[in-house]
Formats: sequence, C-alpha cells, structure tokens
Amino acid sequence: MDVDEHLTIFSRICSFVKIVEFVLVLLFISNCSPLYYFLFQPPTSEKEPLGSQLILTYLLLPKSVSYPWGTFTDNRDGTVLFVGNAGTFGGEVYAATNLIFAKCSSGQTWQNGSNTCSPEIPSELNYCNGNDDSCNDTLVLNGDGNSQAYAYCDGLEVGGRTDWRVPTKNELKLLIACTNDKTNLPLDGATGCGITAFQHQNADLFPNAPNFCSFYWSASRRDISLAYYVNFCLGTTLFQGKGALEAIRCVSNP
Repeated sequence: MDVDEHLTIFSRICSFVKIVEFVLVLLFISNCSPLYYFLFQPPTSEKEPLGSQLILTYLLLPKSVSYPWGTFTDNRDGTVLFVGNAGTFGGEVYAATNLIFAKCSSGQTWQNGSNTCSPEIPSELNYCNGNDDSCNDTLVLNGDGNSQAYAYCDGLEVGGRTDWRVPTKNELKLLIACTNDKTNLPLDGATGCGITAFQHQNADLFPNAPNFCSFYWSASRRDISLAYYVNFCLGTTLFQGKGALEAIRCVSNP
C-alpha cells in the first residue's frame, strides 16, 4: 500500500471521528435529543398516557340517573343531588322540588377515595322511644322526645352541610326503582314493585344499599303509635310501631 492510499484512509478516519464527536455533542447539549431528555429531565415532567387520563376523567365525572320523577346526580362529596319534576308519581303529587340526599346511611361513613360507604350494613335506629306522639307533631318528626332517627340526621355533617333531617314518606319513596319497571313509582302498600320483581337503590349513587333487604324510616307519622317506612327490598311503603329499629338516610334542602 503506497503513501497516497494511507493518507486517504487516514483522512476518512478523521472525518468519521469528527462526525461522531458532533453527534455526541448534540446528544448531550441539545434539549431536543432523547438522551438529553432521559438524563436531565425530572421524572415529574413525564405525562400520564392519554388513555389513563381519559379513564381518570371519566371516573371523576358526576354520575347521573334519571327517572320520570327527576334526576339524581352524585356530587362526589358524600351527597346526591335530586332535581325533581312536577307530577303525580306513585299516587302522590310532587312539586318540582330539589333535594340533597346523604350518600351513606346511619352508622356509615363516606370514604372519599373510593366514593363509597363503610361499613357495608347501616345501623338501625328508632323513630321514637315510645309508640306515641312524643317525638312528632301530627305530620313529621319535630325533635321533641327521644327520637334516635331525628338525632342522627340533626347531628350529621357531610358534604359541608349540617342542615340534615329525616325525609318524609314521599321524599323517601323517590329512591324506589323497581327492576321490572323503573318508569313508575309503586303505590303505598304491601304490593310495592310486585312479587316478580325486586327493588334497589341505585348502587352507583347509594353504595351498599342494595346488598341486603333494607328498611328505612321516613319522618311521616300515620297515627299516634305508627309511622311510615320504606322496604327497599320489595319497594313497599308501609307503617309500623314507632319504637321499631330501621336504617336512616338523611335529606336536606339545597
């Protein structure tokens, strides 16, 4: 190999080395380079995949369920907003009234992270300590006497609210959703949703409520010794002695 060939090879090697040096400089000093990004950008600058962002956004959106008598929307703060429609439903006349229901029942605590209630089964309270009118006037509970139901709602703090009360019979009936016909509220009485269908409170809005046959007191008095309750296992609205123990779901006016 002569001198000219050696010079040519040496020249090519030098050119290659210069190109490599140039590329390395770009990789380390350019903020557009993958290596620079990997070495010098903090982990917190990495973004969540678009799919994860969309799923998270969907899970955080308020959930709504609509019926002819109104729409329930989960406020995701331990409360559920009800925007009511005017009309006759379940044999009762309703005005276009808005209400806020507690997401959890008596003895349960709202869990912020999971937006659920714990423990699974609510505690049971009485309408009044005795089967008389000592806890109510001629219509509803009024705070007199020894009413565990009244005391529970009166002391409840959730969703930034403290003005809770026991719902009336007609307000409590709004939560009935017959599995065979969710477009109609059943009439008061033992028939309820019918022997071939069961009722449930929407599981997304009122967690754990459909997992057992739950009975809930209303604030409505029937007579001196009896008050109304709703059997959410069958969708029946009945009455019993005021000293009986049942679950409570509180309500508030916006």
